[in-house]
Amino acid sequence: MNKRAFKTFISLFKKKAKCFPDKRRGKNISIKIEDIVLSAFSMFYMQSSSFLEFQRKMETKEGKNNAKSLFDIDRIASDNHIRDMLDYIDPSYLKPFYKEQFDYLKNAKILDSYKYMNRYLIALDGTQYHSSKTICCKNCLTKEYKEGEITYSHQAITPVIASPDMKRVISLMPELIKNGDGEEKQDCEINASKRWLKSSKALNLEAILLGDDLYAHEPFCRDTLKNGYSFIFVAKEDSHKIMYEHINFIEGIGEIEKYETIEGRANEKESWSYKFVNEVPINGKEDALKVNWVEVVVIDKKDKQTYKNSFITDIEISKKNVHQIARAGRTRWKVENENNNTLKTKGYHLEHNFGHGKEHLSGFLFTLNILAFLFHTVLDFLDENYAKARKKSPRAEFFKEIEVLTKHFYFDSWDTLMLFMIRDRDSPMIHASDFI
Repeated sequence: MNKRAFKTFISLFKKKAKCFPDKRRGKNISIKIEDIVLSAFSMFYMQSSSFLEFQRKMETKEGKNNAKSLFDIDRIASDNHIRDMLDYIDPSYLKPFYKEQFDYLKNAKILDSYKYMNRYLIALDGTQYHSSKTICCKNCLTKEYKEGEITYSHQAITPVIASPDMKRVISLMPELIKNGDGEEKQDCEINASKRWLKSSKALNLEAILLGDDLYAHEPFCRDTLKNGYSFIFVAKEDSHKIMYEHINFIEGIGEIEKYETIEGRANEKESWSYKFVNEVPINGKEDALKVNWVEVVVIDKKDKQTYKNSFITDIEISKKNVHQIARAGRTRWKVENENNNTLKTKGYHLEHNFGHGKEHLSGFLFTLNILAFLFHTVLDFLDENYAKARKKSPRAEFFKEIEVLTKHFYFDSWDTLMLFMIRDRDSPMIHASDFI
């Protein structure tokens, strides 16, 4: 682990942010663009919409502040100025920051822990982060109701690297679902996922894509294979009627494969039962894509069914790998529980309107928020002091404590703040004055 990981991350962040577009002209620019971007990032990183306000007051009183010492922000812009400047920056400028964090994990061999079936599992899912009947921009998706009422929204694809054997997920650069200039049809989750397929090649990963029934249709399955990925997608009977007619026929003549295994620790044994068949047409077309199908049913020790689902995959299924394939398919839920739900309910306030703007602001702030979540994940792996401090309390409590401490005390570095939190919990008699 690297005790200085956070300082390194912020230094490189600031260096890259200097290259962001700046709509201002002339030499009389008092606050640099990198300070504006870092100011917004610090709010998401600290999970505190009041962080900058506290630091402005501290600067007025003390002549120093934690925005400078922790995030290397030379001057703190007003909230309105931050929103105005970021509205003109396309979220795509943040892509190198995601790649940089990804590379940290790769170089530190952390990514090796996520390999499953000798590949990586990437779960795709769509999520909404803005909805309003009045606030909108040209990128908003629209939904018109019979009564004439219109709802405006922003949505995105939030891909993550996941593993059934790892608690955390690794967030990748999201793909925004948004309307573009001159386009007649609205953007949608599948179109955004297709764009992500092409852009994700830069990751250079051998991966298996996971997704719900929306993805389990021939065009997207073919695009997935064309871009070098395998897939394990949920496949429901009501949306794959012809495919299931083939499966039911094969089962009716006794040709379907069956297998059962007992999994889990001694006091938590589960029965995993499978039915599977290879090479069934995904639809009724003459040249339909042939896929491999598996159904899994999990029964706990009390004979209660706890899980049932069906998947299609391009990976040939056998008794040797059916359990692995089922576990991989089931891992899809992590993009919802460990990523989207965490971002919505555990302090990141993903659905909160931090600022909507006219151009890119809403999407930029959304992408910056997920980047902060990714930073936290990487620091959990790579920053020793952060990992120790974070381990001692739940996420919400941890960041609430940071908010209170940075509101009242000045810390000359991130390490000083983390060290104070670690020692203060272990030794209640230690006071902030011992560290500042």
